[in-house]
Amino acid sequence: MSLQRALFLLIAIALLAGLVPAGIVLDRRLATELERKSREDLVLAPRLLADREEMKADALMMHAKDLAATPGLVDVLLGGERERAVQMLEAALGPTEEEVIIVRSEEEVWSGPAPAPALVQATRRGEMPVAIELDDVSLRRVALAPVTESGRWLGATGVATVVDQVTAGTLAGLTRSEIVILTPDSVVAATTTEAAVTAALADSAHIWRADGQVHEVRPADGRRHLVACAPLGELATVAFLRDMESELAVLPLLRRGAALAGAFALILALALGTLLAALVARPVRSLAGAADQLAAGDFDAPLEGSAVRELDRVAKAFAEMRRALAARLREVEASNRELADRQRRLTALQSELIRRDRLAATGLLVTELAHEIRNPVANVLNCLEVVRRRVGDDPAARQFADMAIDELLRMHELAERMLDLNRPRDARLRRCDVGAVAQEIAGFVRAVSADQPLEISVSGAPETWAAIAPDALKQVLLNVVQNARDAIEDRGRIDLTVRSEDSTVVVEVLDNGPGILPELLPRLFDPFFTTKVRVQGVGLGLFVAEGIVRSNGGRIEVSNREAAPGARFRIELAAVDPNFAHDTEPRSDVQSELST
Repeated sequence: MSLQRALFLLIAIALLAGLVPAGIVLDRRLATELERKSREDLVLAPRLLADREEMKADALMMHAKDLAATPGLVDVLLGGERERAVQMLEAALGPTEEEVIIVRSEEEVWSGPAPAPALVQATRRGEMPVAIELDDVSLRRVALAPVTESGRWLGATGVATVVDQVTAGTLAGLTRSEIVILTPDSVVAATTTEAAVTAALADSAHIWRADGQVHEVRPADGRRHLVACAPLGELATVAFLRDMESELAVLPLLRRGAALAGAFALILALALGTLLAALVARPVRSLAGAADQLAAGDFDAPLEGSAVRELDRVAKAFAEMRRALAARLREVEASNRELADRQRRLTALQSELIRRDRLAATGLLVTELAHEIRNPVANVLNCLEVVRRRVGDDPAARQFADMAIDELLRMHELAERMLDLNRPRDARLRRCDVGAVAQEIAGFVRAVSADQPLEISVSGAPETWAAIAPDALKQVLLNVVQNARDAIEDRGRIDLTVRSEDSTVVVEVLDNGPGILPELLPRLFDPFFTTKVRVQGVGLGLFVAEGIVRSNGGRIEVSNREAAPGARFRIELAAVDPNFAHDTEPRSDVQSELST
């Protein structure tokens, strides 16, 4: 037998074995529950009738009392004006189904049906009785109220309502039952059911009227009815009926619906079985295809799940293995990128160290040379001063002596600037207010540039303290600003900004000059390097500034501005608290980079 046929047979047997017994049990249980519910409703029906009669009696009593209190009624009764009394009470009662009753005595009734003498006697005693009475035509609900004057009974007024088909229909709606109202003589006063059912109840209704039980009646047509009876007043009897064939009429519909649902379920299950048999191999094919694509490097191939537990577990295990493999490959790629980045940083640091060593060696050599040159230059300068004074009568000799002295002064200044790189400074002056120093440099540049259209501004946070001596920072900023001023053409602008970034104070000097050629940026801090057409110095200003910043543990960088033309110098210095002494030696930026 094929897998598909075996599934067909298995599903059919399972459905039949499950649905047929379940349908039979459900049918029996539903029929029992419907009958139980009908019996419970019939047991509650007499209580509903009693509550309704009580409310109806209260309403009629209030109406009778209101009629007895009608203004002017006492005078009309004393005057014997019958028609006027009837008109007055009918107007007071208004449009309603109730009838007005006016009683002068047991024998004299001015309006409405004659109440029983017992009711009239009760009104003489000051009571307001409500009762169900039977006349020759129908059952009536009667309520009376006494009319008195100074304690003397003048008569009674009241209302009466007929217990008819309207009453039976109302009770039927309240209790969802068929209603039969019977007189004491088993005469039907009102009914909502068939005559055969009414005839079957006629002999037994008065017997069951007060037992509170639910009884079963089978009329001539053989249909089964459940009955509960209750008294209506002292005379009448109300029977509440439920036709069980009507109550259980839903069962055939449910049976047909269950049969159709079972047939549909069987067809659907067979169709699903066919699909299941056909789709068992699809997850396996999907898994094989995903494995082939994984071998080709595709980690995102779709992978179908399966309703079969074993196949689904294999698919999930393969997907988990694929995700783990992809994660490991991503980790390897990230490690490779990190290694490449570290290699690049290490290469940059090595280049920086080589450059720093070269600059340090050059600086030391230049410093030693400057130290050795300064003394001979001073001696030659003194000699030339003596010669100049002795050749005062020779203008040409005096001119040559002045030229030699000027050149020697330039050499002496150059030597002094070289010595500034390694000249020891006062260790107690290792902090300053960067903003204040920047303002001082800006003021000095404005003063010396009065004949040049130059704008210089300082912005940033005040009271920003850095680990550098004030005179050292002044020399750095002056060299940088002077370099920017020399690079500006026409109307120029220089902006100095001071700000704090974490534990660093950053000073930026921006100008609107032509900028710096990219190939010249790496050489800008080299000694004796200059881009000026007219050489006013020897290219040591930025070299000296970089050496001062580096010796104070800072960093200076240069680049071209991105959003506007011009150059940008960025000076980074260690921030300090102005309230505490700064006794530790600052570390250079290269040492900090290597330590990380």
